[in-house]
Amino acid sequence: MRPLRPFTALVLLSLSPLSSAAQTSPASTPPPQFPQAAPFDARTAPESARQHAQMIRIPGGSYPIGSPDNHPLANRAAMPMHRVAIAPFRIDRTEVTNAQFAEFLNALPVKPRGTEPGGNVGPRNIPPEAHRLFLEFSSRPSPYTIVDLDDEEALIGVIDGRFAPNPGFENHPATETTWAGALAYCRWRGARLPTEVEWEAAARGPQGRTFPWGEAQPTTELAVINRKSGDTVPVGSRPRGATPEGLLDMAGSMLEWTSTLDRPYPYRADDGREDPALGGERVVRGGNYVFDDAPERLTTWNRTFAWRNPATGHRQIGLRCAAGV
Repeated sequence: MRPLRPFTALVLLSLSPLSSAAQTSPASTPPPQFPQAAPFDARTAPESARQHAQMIRIPGGSYPIGSPDNHPLANRAAMPMHRVAIAPFRIDRTEVTNAQFAEFLNALPVKPRGTEPGGNVGPRNIPPEAHRLFLEFSSRPSPYTIVDLDDEEALIGVIDGRFAPNPGFENHPATETTWAGALAYCRWRGARLPTEVEWEAAARGPQGRTFPWGEAQPTTELAVINRKSGDTVPVGSRPRGATPEGLLDMAGSMLEWTSTLDRPYPYRADDGREDPALGGERVVRGGNYVFDDAPERLTTWNRTFAWRNPATGHRQIGLRCAAGV
């Protein structure tokens, strides 16, 4: 095996564990080989820097986690309800946008070619050695994909040899990111993915709200729901659905990656579910704008069973980052 040239540590750390998770590549398959990515810099990544500066602090404390068993919107997959002590942390006010994720892609030492909108990107636009990073359908199956730019609903493409959002979709939530890509983006920004219980604590609060905004039933004024696939809207478009702390789009819009392996409750951080080197499906939270309009799918405790392969992007999965205080 050829020695690896130094690939961006952020991507390599988050992608290399996925060979066991994806079960599509032999252990001898080396990770993609690129030199180190450019460091996160507010001058070259102003959109991501603004997002990082606007993270909202969530107080530490004991939070209710999981579904109550006597609630009309109870979810057996989220039982039993229990309390978890959570240290204070910060979390993104909104989901990561296409413009922000494109800044990360442009920090990688990959030079795309030509001009092609997201959804039409193919091997002609991406150097051969990078096909496994960006192309789901145009390359052999890989555990190292970070975003599926060739999916028909991808919203990041190539303009004049640089990764760029499709015009008009700059401030829409990033889609088609794999768990590896979400983790790599957050690490590049000096952050991380939230754990499943951090995500729920931020959405639910210490008193245990049913929905991020409170107890009112979901409507299209409170959450981005009841839309056609591909019909995303700018992040933060439903301010009436904000949490008391100011978090937006925690129900509807995109499902969001968390750092956590899908394992039963009660939650224990020391049982391996937070180990990035272990294979298995990762939890996504929050409901999505197409299929999750039913109230029980938008509760703060809902756990979904769809689209959790960590090596696969999806048009209804996005991300937001977390960090310590």
